[in-house]
Amino acid sequence: MTLGVMAGLFLTSLLVIKWRHGNEGVKAGIHQTSSMLRRIAPMMVMGMIIAAMASVALPSEVINRWLGDESGMTGVFIGIAVGATVPAGPYVVIPLLGTLMANGAGVGPLAAFITAWSVIPISRSLVWEYPFLGAPFAISRYLVALAFPLIAGLLAPPVFALFE
Repeated sequence: MTLGVMAGLFLTSLLVIKWRHGNEGVKAGIHQTSSMLRRIAPMMVMGMIIAAMASVALPSEVINRWLGDESGMTGVFIGIAVGATVPAGPYVVIPLLGTLMANGAGVGPLAAFITAWSVIPISRSLVWEYPFLGAPFAISRYLVALAFPLIAGLLAPPVFALFE
């Protein structure tokens, strides 16, 4: 289904560009696409390799025990801790979470992980927010955001169940 939606968006954008900018617009879009692919493809491939290696390094039993649906609050807190500390970008994190999910990680711990990675990343806060925005801002934003990974870890499983 996702591929179908993306194909529909591609065709729609292609038609709009052709209508508004003609063949030159389509050529410019293809050029930008190939340029983006050359830049991003190596990172995507490396992210997938890291995710695949993680599935071998962390057997399903370990993932199930510490991050599975039955891990409860322990799994949610592990997700928060790892998500907040992992310095990787989306090309590594998203394939890694997909691998963890396929190998038995639960929705709650994964939701906590990705939310912590998004809103309370320690490395980004120390390197960017603190020096550029100052300690009062960085600390207050961080303290307010601390609750969101926990909320996501607790609420995502029942919401996810609605769509299964």
